[in-house]
Amino acid sequence: MLKGLLQSELFYCNHLGASENDEKDIMKFSIDRDEGSGLLEYLQNYALTEEENGIMRTYIVRDKISSEVAGYFSLKAGLISLNERYEEITDNETGEVKLKKVFDTLPGIELANFAVNSEYVRNHKDLKGLGTVIFNNFILPVVRKTSDNVGVKLLYIFALPYEDLINTYHERYGFSRLSDPYEDELHKRLKPYYDLSCKFMYLIL
Repeated sequence: MLKGLLQSELFYCNHLGASENDEKDIMKFSIDRDEGSGLLEYLQNYALTEEENGIMRTYIVRDKISSEVAGYFSLKAGLISLNERYEEITDNETGEVKLKKVFDTLPGIELANFAVNSEYVRNHKDLKGLGTVIFNNFILPVVRKTSDNVGVKLLYIFALPYEDLINTYHERYGFSRLSDPYEDELHKRLKPYYDLSCKFMYLIL
């Protein structure tokens, strides 16, 4: 029997708010690393409101047996720009030719939040690679299911600027970085104010 929107051997996930226990359980969610404070604050203070308003879709991943919260992730629609260049554009009214900065865009989905529950990890020390399990069994399937119905070329993130985290996204999940000049230009146009120190990374689907 299917438990939740998606399930794996050990876990299942649902939209935030699908369970009557969600609001209580997310207040017990913990992230040990200081740099994860923003992820915790979002989950506990903003996720429910943005879920209800359709701004972000947050998914709660639970243990199939105990229903403990193992992790969460949030997705929203977006795009990235690339191949910035100047082209001659003719004004249809005046006929004047001007150089204008133009760029291409690719449709994508932003993995805006992604965290495992430190308390769950402490209680299940024999379970390794929880983040990878959630990414492969829940995040990618949700994104690929969306791409069956809507044009989606890539999954992207604005990763916190910590070398071990960036290496994890690159080596474990397959994300890539743009060259510094391209990343700088993309950040000027698309980086949200709350991600000012973060690094853009993407995964072609």
